Order: sequence, then structure tokens, then C-alpha cells
Amino acid sequence: MRIDSLVAALALVATPAAAQQLDTLRDTLPAITVSATRADRPFSRTAAAVATVTRADISAARPTWGLDEALGGVPGVLDLNRYNFSLDQRLSIRGFGARAAFAVRGVKILVDGIPQTLPDGQGQLTNLDLGEVDHIEVERGSASALFGNAAGGVISIWTDPTTTAPVSEDARVVGGRFAGGRAWTKWSSTTRARVGSGSLMLTASRLGYQGERDHSAADQRDLNSRLHLPLGAAWSLAAVADYGDDPQADNPGALTLAEFQAKPDSAAPANLQRAAGKDVTQGQGGVTLRRLFAGGGEADATAYGFTRDLENPQTFASIRLRRLDYGARLTVARPFPVGPFPQELTAGIDFQRQRDDRVNFNYVGATAQADTSRQLDQLEHVTEAGPFVQSAITVLPPLTVTAGLRYDWVSFQVDDRLVDSVKALTNPIYLDDSGRRLMRALSGSLGAAFAASDRLTVYVNAGSSFETPTTTELANRPDTLGGFNPTLQPQKAWTYEVGARGEPGPRLHWSAALFQADVKGELVPFQEPSSPQRVFYRNAGVARHRGIELGAGATPAPGIRIDATYTYSHFRYVDYRYTVGAATYVLDGRPIAGVPAHWLRVLVGVHPPALRGVWTELETVHASSQLVNDTLSVTAGGWWRTDLRLGWSGEAGRVRLAPFFAVENLFDHRYAGSVTVNASGGRYYEPAPGRNFYLGVDVQ
Repeated sequence: MRIDSLVAALALVATPAAAQQLDTLRDTLPAITVSATRADRPFSRTAAAVATVTRADISAARPTWGLDEALGGVPGVLDLNRYNFSLDQRLSIRGFGARAAFAVRGVKILVDGIPQTLPDGQGQLTNLDLGEVDHIEVERGSASALFGNAAGGVISIWTDPTTTAPVSEDARVVGGRFAGGRAWTKWSSTTRARVGSGSLMLTASRLGYQGERDHSAADQRDLNSRLHLPLGAAWSLAAVADYGDDPQADNPGALTLAEFQAKPDSAAPANLQRAAGKDVTQGQGGVTLRRLFAGGGEADATAYGFTRDLENPQTFASIRLRRLDYGARLTVARPFPVGPFPQELTAGIDFQRQRDDRVNFNYVGATAQADTSRQLDQLEHVTEAGPFVQSAITVLPPLTVTAGLRYDWVSFQVDDRLVDSVKALTNPIYLDDSGRRLMRALSGSLGAAFAASDRLTVYVNAGSSFETPTTTELANRPDTLGGFNPTLQPQKAWTYEVGARGEPGPRLHWSAALFQADVKGELVPFQEPSSPQRVFYRNAGVARHRGIELGAGATPAPGIRIDATYTYSHFRYVDYRYTVGAATYVLDGRPIAGVPAHWLRVLVGVHPPALRGVWTELETVHASSQLVNDTLSVTAGGWWRTDLRLGWSGEAGRVRLAPFFAVENLFDHRYAGSVTVNASGGRYYEPAPGRNFYLGVDVQ
């Protein structure tokens, strides 16, 4: 155990336990508002599939490694854990983003209102520590068009720095061990303090992870701060400052079927040879000024920026990236009646600019690289501007009609620095591939929510969305030249949805949604044998995503909680063919690889009042089999995983203690938790750990 982990263990400080909060995932309460739709509006008036995940389901007795722990109970959201901190998790909504090679694609992510998604559509959560999160809002579907450059939806993450005490301390320490003997530890500490009439929050955390697989270790260190300061009756200021240092995140790579069956804890040989992984530091800051209007409504102005330094050895090259990103957002929401009909009008504009200094070095020997052996050297700029407007009109007391428009203007510019006219005579990579690409689209949404009562809402909506390739996807050219891929285009989607949510009584809530998304130019990853494990992209012609999303929660008796979600995904290519050499592949009607058709999650929690704080949870997740290649009949098998968590929550004087113990993958099933779609050499499978356990304590 590292010294800092030992100190944290002796301190015994952690986030407050939430085991007693049985009512944790609510997407039906009229009293709750959701801001992920660009306006704070009650759920009963929201014509979209929305859900809120509370603190209890985010961090109580969980490792707090990633969003899959928090979002497992939201239907339509698929978060497949690679157990690879170099690549992040494979997070998708309604299939959008499911086949990202790394980071988060197809989903707009915000933390305290500040975008974590770049103007090119790539999102990362280097600075986020789940232990400090208060709640998460999830919006699925076309209303996300108002946020721009995301086809699947919005995940809005919120912390809460407020405290009534002069100073309060929450912290946690947790550690676990895998079947092979490798271990992990994590500690976090959150301090809140009053600052005049406002509040300050400071969170520090560190994860030391050895991983069950060879070459899968990680070291993550975060220091985050939040300040909320009222500036009178109508004005307030919110500020964030985050720093993340991840000096180690090894990449074990995907395995072939033979390797996976023989030794699932092994790493790909090429990844070991090249010491694949990443070393990244990131700093971020932002300020939001809010004004509440006397007649109702508000105005928000936000400015933010971050820097990211990345060293990323991969099997095909060693990548060095220096990134600078900054932006601003202005939003105004005001009541604006239309004749006799009440209306809330929201308008604003987003601006964001990204600067990437990218160099790919060839390997000299096994792991070394030299400045004189560059395969790519270019400066990339992405500029996004997106004005938007949204109107919500109450046509009848129970009926709200919502309409929105957004125009996205995204400019990509590349300055190629690997230019040498003499070398170009023998090698075309030295040609000047500088250039510019402009991608733009008008997106809109229209929906209606009918609140039949305080306990039942029925809604319909339709809308379009727009998603560009990222700079990495554009820079990875199959012809190995520099600059941006001139043939790769943005994908566009038209989504149609009908849904309902209800709360028949205080002990039962449910939701249901049926959707279809017609996608033109879907971005499809593939690999080439000549450049193993490097991911390239092309556009499919037309694809269709159809799905059913069901969720329910019940408290059949005091101290007993049951939550269940089910997602059915029927995703098919409608018109897609491409040619490689002399072969032409026609994929019309074929299932889209990388997405299981069935996803089921059931959680049973028991907290008997007579046992004075003792509780237990049993959670099981099932994923059906999935294709892993567009043209071959190769599948990754379906799987079940069951987790058991036990704990106690009580007080000792002024201190609240909550020790806990958990066993993950209780029945020791061996399965691929994630896959690499269209991988070369059959390296599709990313193994999940076998049976493992962890224990920890929360203290407030």
C-alpha cells in the first residue's frame, strides 16, 4: 500500500454514506427540475426522456472509478467498462458513441455547466472524481441538438459546494484485490467551508490501480475546487478550478479469442513491446455569472478554458499532444407570453475554440523515438459557434409544447509542419497537407408533454442532430498522409420518440420510451492489417436505430427497494456498401456491430429498520451477445455479472461512519466487458475481471 493511501486509511474520512436513501433514481417527480434541456423545467413539462441519478447511486459503497457505476440504472445508456484507464469507458446513448476507440463520443458532457466535450465532439473526464458529485442529469434523444455536435444525448454532472457548518469534512478510503493478487486503493477528501454568504469546496483524491490484467496499472491524482458566492439578491458567482495528473495509465490492448480463452489477464504482445499507455496532465477553470430577473427567468454568462498535455505511446507510433481549449456561453431565459398562452423563451450562443499541437513519432527500436523520425507533425484548430433558441408554450394547463433550433458552424484547420519538397520526391508523407474543412448544420426539435396528472406524463418529440468527426478521427488517414481525411463527413440523425413516465403511488415509479433514429453517414471505425491497432473511420450510408427503454422502481415494504431497467436495441444498416481492393461488401439489413440487443439491470436493496443501519444490495447486469465485425459472423458472447454490497451506517458522536464491503462478479463469470469493433488480427476482446472484492469506510 502506498504511503498516501495508508495515511488516508488512518484518517478514516470519506463522503457521507447514503445507504438509507432508497429512493435514488427518480425521473418522475414533478417537483424536480432538469437543466440538461437548456432550461430549468419540471419533469412533468419536459417532452424528452430524462432521468436524474442522485448521490446515493453514484458513490455509496462503490469504487467511484467511472460513470458506469452511476449510470447503470438509466435505460438507454450503455456504459461498457474496458478496465483500461488509458482508453476510458465505452459510453453511449441509444447506440451513439458505442464504438468510440477512446474517450466519449456522441454524447455531450457537462460538469457544473462547463463543457467537458471539445468543439470537435470528443469528451473526456480526466478531472472528475465521482465521490464529489451530487447528482447527474441524463437527457436522451434529439433535444440534445441544442447543445450541438452530439447525436445521442446530454450528461450533465453537478457538484454541490454548499454547507451550513463553518467547516465540514467528508472523505473515504477504499481498497480491493483481484483474483490474481493485484490490488488497488483509492482515497478522497472533500472539505466544505462557509465563505461569507457563500460556500467553498475542495476535493483531493488519488487512485492507485494495478489491474487484474498485465500492463493495466494506473495512477490518477485530482485536485478540484468549487466556489459559490451570492452577490446580492439577484446576482451570484460560481467558479471552478480543477487539476488532474495521471502519470500512468497502461494500455493492455484487446486480445484474440485464443488469448482471451487461454489467459484473459494477459496483454497484447505489441502493447507490451511498445509500453502502450498515456501520461496526461490537465488543468481547467471556469466562471459563471448568474442574474435572476424580478419578473421571472434568468441570464447566465460562462467563460472557461483548459490545457492538456498528453504523452501517448501506441503500437503504431508515439503521440505527443499539447492542447489548449477555451470558450464562452451566454444564455437568457425569460417568460414571454404569446397572447393568452404562457411561454418560456430561452436563447443563447456557444463559442469554443480548440488548439492541438500534434506530433506522431516513429519508433526506433522497441520503445524509443527520435525527433528526426516523425510520421506526423501538425497544428490543428477547431472553432465552433452555435446560436440556439428554445420555446416552451403552455397551450393548455396540462399541455406544454417545446420547440428548439440550433445552428452549428464548426471549422477545422490544419497546418502541416512535416513538409520537405526534397523528401517528398520519394515519400508522399512530406507533401504539404495543410488545409481547412468547414462542417455546418441546422438542427431542430419539436415535442409535446401532456401532464395528465401530477403522477403521469406522456410525451412525443422529433428532432435532428449533428456530429462531426473528431480531429483524431480526421488525422488518422488510411493513406497515412498528413492533414485531415478529405472524404470523412459528419453524421446526421433524425430521431422520433414517444414515451411516458409515472408515479402511481409513493412506492412505485416507472418510465417507458420507444424511439427510432435514422442516421445518415454514421461514423464507423475500422483497422488495417498494415497498421495494427490504429483506428480509422469511414461513413456508412444510412443506418436505423430502433429501441425500447423501460425503467421501474418500487419499495414493496419498508426497507426494501427494487430497481430494474431494460433496453432493447435493434440497430441495422439500411444502405451501406464499401469496396476494399477487389471486394465489395453490401451490408444492407445487417446488425450494427458493437451494441448488444438486450441490456438488463436489476438491483435489490434491503435495509431492515430493526437492524439499526445494516444494509445490503444485490445487483445483476445482463448483456446479450454482439457482433464485433461488420462483415464477419464473429460475436462476443453474452454475459451476466452479479455484485454484492454490504454495509452499516451510523453515528459516533458528531461523526457519521459507514463501513462497507463488496464482492464484484460474485459467480466469477469470465466475459469480455467491452470489444474493439472491426479490429485487425482478430483482436476484438477486452476482458473484464473475474471475482474480486473491495472494502472501505466513509466518514463525515
